Amino acid sequence: MVSERVPPQQEPATTDSTAATNPEKHRPVMAWAVTLMLLGCTLIAYLDKAILGLVAQPAMADLGLSAAEFGSISSAAGLLGPAAALLYSFVADRLPIKATLFTLVVVWSLLQLPIFFAASGGLLLATRFILGAAEGPTGPVAHAAAYSWWPDERRGFPTALLTTGASLGKLLFAPLLALMIAAWSWEAGFLAVALLGFAWAPAWFFLGREGPYGQAGTGTVTQTGSRAPIGTILLTGTFVGYVAAFTASSMLVVVVLTWLPSYFQEALGFSAVTAGSLFGVPSISAMVFLYLYGGWSDRRLRKGATSRIVRGIWGGGLLALGGVFLAALPLVSGAVLPMALLMMGYGLAMTVHAVANPALVQIVPPGQRTSVLSIGVAVAGFLAAAGPWVTGVVLDAARSAGSLAEGYTNVFMLMGGIAIAGGALFALLVNPERDGAKVEAARVARAAR
Repeated sequence: MVSERVPPQQEPATTDSTAATNPEKHRPVMAWAVTLMLLGCTLIAYLDKAILGLVAQPAMADLGLSAAEFGSISSAAGLLGPAAALLYSFVADRLPIKATLFTLVVVWSLLQLPIFFAASGGLLLATRFILGAAEGPTGPVAHAAAYSWWPDERRGFPTALLTTGASLGKLLFAPLLALMIAAWSWEAGFLAVALLGFAWAPAWFFLGREGPYGQAGTGTVTQTGSRAPIGTILLTGTFVGYVAAFTASSMLVVVVLTWLPSYFQEALGFSAVTAGSLFGVPSISAMVFLYLYGGWSDRRLRKGATSRIVRGIWGGGLLALGGVFLAALPLVSGAVLPMALLMMGYGLAMTVHAVANPALVQIVPPGQRTSVLSIGVAVAGFLAAAGPWVTGVVLDAARSAGSLAEGYTNVFMLMGGIAIAGGALFALLVNPERDGAKVEAARVARAAR
């Protein structure tokens, strides 16, 4: 006799593309409080990198470094970062977000101190190398923490806000750091960044926590049955397009961090203090475009538009358009027109960050968000890490030819071409609705085995 009793089955863990939003879960006050704390984290992470660009000229002169050598030091911060993010992806969904971010920020801050007390080229290289490893998992962890407080159709604007941590750092703190460096020493800038990190960490310790749309809030568990095959996720067009766009935009960011103040001084003729003050000017347009596009994408999604169009086609198109503006730099002269092209090019290229992470997490179960984001950031980081070194070689060749100003222009033209390619691939490949269904089908099939 065959029993009619059906064995218990594991509750499905739907991806964000198939999960319905529960308005009762949303707690806007706490969501904004945590998001603003995470904004502070991304701002400090940016300053940890930006300080190298602000001290480029005095540090190279003081330590006797060439542009290629200094570019290699900047690249060092990007070498271990992707590796650390990749290693972290294996345990990302099993570690508490609160403790992870607290530990990372404390480590960053400690790594700034040796440069203040005993600066040397070797020590700068070593600390940048380790700093890259400590900062590698930060982006995925911060965004996963934020997404645990926001439903899918409300993630564009919070993502834009987190992305502008870099822009706010340039506008609010880069000028102050430039003045401090000019008044005291370039080493003092590292001490200031360390103190900011030490101030943020205890505040996060008391406030940080996971929200109702995270792994715990959705009831998702991390056993095999509720996890999609990672190979299926990595072979989707959405993941490949994400890597292409993130590589292009990350390479542009790290090149700007390393060489933009020097470009202002060498190519446009500004003083060191003025160059530091202007460091954040291109980010003004980035903030405007990010907020406008992030808010617009959320509104369109709530009205029923597809993520394929709102995030994929529009996001890739704006990244490519930014590349067009940057590639046009050799066509203009003076100071005003290059600044205008930089503002438009950099600003438009950065808008893809408002939708890239939300598009990727849309196709995976909540319990795998942090790990998949970590893998994507790691792959893109490996590809983007060569940017400062390659551009340093270009600048050294231009210096030898007696045309350093033209060399800086060529650097940003090269970044424009890469942005055009990355944007085109993102627009062509990203389709969260299609890939979310594919990943969910693979998860269900795996759970049934």
